[in-house]
Amino acid sequence: MLQVRCFLLGIYAERNIRIRDECDGIEYRSRMFPTWRIASAKAAFQRWPRRATLGLAGWIAVLGFPAAVIGVAVTAGLPSAANELIVGVWLLLVVATVLVAGWIWVWRVSELAHMETSARYDVLRDIETSRLTLRRPVPKDAISLEATIDDAMLASNGWTERNGRALIKAVGGGHPTPGLLVIESRSDATVIGGATVHPTGDETSSRSIGWWIGASHRGAGYASEAVAALVDAIHHAGYTSVEIGTNESNLAVQRICNKIGATVMDRRPQPLPNGSTVPAIWFEHRRVITEPT
Repeated sequence: MLQVRCFLLGIYAERNIRIRDECDGIEYRSRMFPTWRIASAKAAFQRWPRRATLGLAGWIAVLGFPAAVIGVAVTAGLPSAANELIVGVWLLLVVATVLVAGWIWVWRVSELAHMETSARYDVLRDIETSRLTLRRPVPKDAISLEATIDDAMLASNGWTERNGRALIKAVGGGHPTPGLLVIESRSDATVIGGATVHPTGDETSSRSIGWWIGASHRGAGYASEAVAALVDAIHHAGYTSVEIGTNESNLAVQRICNKIGATVMDRRPQPLPNGSTVPAIWFEHRRVITEPT
């Protein structure tokens, strides 16, 4: 399941980019102003430096006018001898204007990036099978989802423990987790695993998926059931093909791919978040279009 990735807004990696670089150095802290918002603003500056600079300058100008009016009103009432106080007032107004403008600009940019990312990644409604529900995560899922991430899951996906912690913090904090679905048992509403849906190079006609099932629920056929339903839902949403990448040694995933009718389309080395590179097989499931009779 090489398509399971870390979910950090503003850093869009296609499958040929070293995924590890997305995750290093990023932590989720404040719910009000988490670092994914700062990462979004940084990405905007790197991608559109002129537009980003003009946007920030615009907010400074908008807030600078009332700040200047306040400064003039305050300093007009101060005695002329209080030069140090006047300088202090204006310095405080300038610093406050820049900080508030920067805060508003980062918030606005991150919200726009979140909307854009959601439009690219979150393309499916809730999916139900006879035993499972696949849906978007909510903060209360964090604890039960964490229980599904064990050493075997980390090893099979090439994750580090830090990747897992970052994902759980994002879910628990209500931060964006583009493309992530939780797999929930319908019988007792227990989260038993997760799945991901990501754009590929051809965003208009293809999506790639990954998944995992927690240790206490493996061997019951949940993965096959979830994957078959997920693939059908992606096709129903209008995408012609679904891609699945896996390590050549992962026979369980290959059996699922064969079971749902996916075919091998490529073999190539694949870099993983933990820094390793593995020989990988890429499967493709194409939508069957029946001709009208």
